[in-house]
Amino acid sequence: MSDSMSVSDYLLMNKNVSPILIETSKKLSWHELNISADPEIVKIRRKVGEVRSEIHRTRGFVRFNSINDKILFGYMKPEHKIGRMVTDIFARRFQKNMVILGNEGKVWISYYSEKTYKRYEDSTSLNETLEKIKNILGSDNELDISKIWEVYYDSQYIKERENHKLFYKNMPKKYLKPAGNNIEIRLNTKTLDEYFYPDK
Repeated sequence: MSDSMSVSDYLLMNKNVSPILIETSKKLSWHELNISADPEIVKIRRKVGEVRSEIHRTRGFVRFNSINDKILFGYMKPEHKIGRMVTDIFARRFQKNMVILGNEGKVWISYYSEKTYKRYEDSTSLNETLEKIKNILGSDNELDISKIWEVYYDSQYIKERENHKLFYKNMPKKYLKPAGNNIEIRLNTKTLDEYFYPDK
């Protein structure tokens, strides 16, 4: 949780919250939110928890590709209104890189450096935005990081330890799909030797 963000800032990101709860949350400190047994405050705590959980999950499941060494992009389709915050988190982590996250109907862009901070949000698709950027750059080059992830997952595969139930318990499909993680959804079927030496 960011120290600069209030309870109501997080609550406003929830997709389904009443104006009454928002008004109540404006008067709450984090300490009051965590210790109160008041039913209305418990509701606020639950809704704030939903948002914070999705932010945490999304940060773990988003996978990036790159157009060049300064532009990172990834697929994200959050349930709550957390797109801007997650994009900002990654932009602060990967400073001096433009971070673009989006889906079929929304795109978020953030850029941080020591002296500059820029943020952009639009109701266009991720693919449209990427095409515009590639046209501006005059480049079609795109590093396909998904192939690197595929090699990684394939190399970690051990037939004797295969446990689909445990895999999907720790990486549920309902969280992988909004992050566009098709590689993790498809369980591995090759060993590293089979990947490098397919004719053996």
